[in-house]
Amino acid sequence: MIAISRRTPGIVVLAVALTAWAADASAQASRLPIVQAMERGVTSVTDLGTLRVDARSANGDMARLALRALGQLEQSVLITDLLPALTHALPEVRLEAAHAVAQAAVGFPATPARGATLTVQSTQAALITRLGVETDSSVRAGLREAIARLPYRDAADVARAETAILSQAATPDLNDRLGTARALEILVRRLSDVRPASETMIAALHDLAKTPSDAQEAAHDARVRRLAIDALAEAHDPDPSLIDIAHSDPDAQTRRLAIRAIAANGGHAEQIEYALTDPAPMVRLEALTSLGLHGGQSGCRVSVEATFDEELLVALTAIDQLAACGEIPEAMQILERSVADDSDLDEPRGFHRATHALVALAAARPADASDAITRYAQKTAWQVRLAAANAAIRTHDRTTLLALAEDRDDRVSNAARTALGDTPKAPTPPPLPPISAADLRTYASPRAKITIRDVGSFEIALFTSEAPLTVLRFIALAETHYYDGTAVDALVPNLTLRAGYRGVDADRYPRREVSGWPHVRGTLGIATPDTLDASFFLNLVDNPQFDHQYTVFAQVLNGIEIVDRLLDGDIIESIEILP
Repeated sequence: MIAISRRTPGIVVLAVALTAWAADASAQASRLPIVQAMERGVTSVTDLGTLRVDARSANGDMARLALRALGQLEQSVLITDLLPALTHALPEVRLEAAHAVAQAAVGFPATPARGATLTVQSTQAALITRLGVETDSSVRAGLREAIARLPYRDAADVARAETAILSQAATPDLNDRLGTARALEILVRRLSDVRPASETMIAALHDLAKTPSDAQEAAHDARVRRLAIDALAEAHDPDPSLIDIAHSDPDAQTRRLAIRAIAANGGHAEQIEYALTDPAPMVRLEALTSLGLHGGQSGCRVSVEATFDEELLVALTAIDQLAACGEIPEAMQILERSVADDSDLDEPRGFHRATHALVALAAARPADASDAITRYAQKTAWQVRLAAANAAIRTHDRTTLLALAEDRDDRVSNAARTALGDTPKAPTPPPLPPISAADLRTYASPRAKITIRDVGSFEIALFTSEAPLTVLRFIALAETHYYDGTAVDALVPNLTLRAGYRGVDADRYPRREVSGWPHVRGTLGIATPDTLDASFFLNLVDNPQFDHQYTVFAQVLNGIEIVDRLLDGDIIESIEILP
């Protein structure tokens, strides 16, 4: 069995994780009872017994799968079944057990029963005790994170957690630093209302946020710095060193987060405005939204200038922000010119600037958008008619919405129907067969190639070991061409985009399969627990706030530059599964 070290560069970690699952492909059938129990939602005593037995297995993959399934039930009573695995011979099983304990702890009642021996405090004590003797740094990282994730309601419990997380954390080992950063970010984000970040914690975060002088170390340490800066922003700590980080850190995500932290802590415009010329679009986007989102003379000036940015997504974000600039003549001139120039509306990817301008104009000056809304509602491209519907919503144009509610494209008609209070139309796809042993053997370590029309393609690795139910459902849908022709939508710059949405389709995906895999840039996830559609989202940046809440089922292997070019309305040409 291969122990995965978090110090390994990301793609290598990914390859090792996939190899560990695929290497024993002939034994996949033995894991079938676990997967089938998960697929049923562990609805019987037999299912629960299967998981309890396999959680004690010497086979690392089976033990990890069973432990994760037990944790996902979020029943605190099962913690007694999980704690023994913290001493398993294999570090990857001990790591899974730590995550599972924290997930099961979600089920602790707000008021524990009198005399209960299994409590948040007893669980915390067990994790802290194990942290004190654990020899593997990746497991120590998981234990720190698990300690931070427990549902504390008392400041004293949070203080004990902080002390344990910071104990022996000042080591050169990247796993220890990463585990500390993840744990502190969780404490600050989730528990600041129980106990604000202490001076000791803030000092530790400052240390973790420092940019190493060595270039290779700085590259490996980037995620540690991102988490630390995220936590400092949540703690509202106005650290002057963040300005230097925002200027000089080699990692674009770190610079972006430093800009966000400066803005969140009341930084002045001049401390942010320079970032509008940063070479990385994500940094320019962060500066733009920080400075221009709320309008005003200075914000509108920034947005006007950014409409000429060479990166289309930045320019479109600036156009969106002009919706708050109705009193600024120059801003309105840009919107009116863009709306009037409809020569490229029916060209592939030629509609974005005009359609964004239409929606912004409708919000800023509804009367000035009226004629254009009627004109756009007659265009050939469904994306343009959808923009007309969104603009009509802002101008309360019921006549246009009634017409578009009968549109030949469901995406347009559903937007109009929803605005009118009607029930959206939804397709009824064919039922999916239950998961079989053959599925587990065939798709032990699959990849997929996603091709976007007029943009390009990118490859993803599918995490059968982390989310087997979701992966196998995704494969079944892709192989029936379910996703072909669906659109990229709900794109939020510097956050996520959604793809594959067709409407409400009951039972398209199983229950969530949360694991220790983080929602880092390039990961694919499922948006909601027990989601009623087959759409998925793609993380455009690291999103630690989604960790342990939403399923991660894939990671971009190559072609991230294609992902960065995606815009609302882009079409999935095909998804090809590559076993």
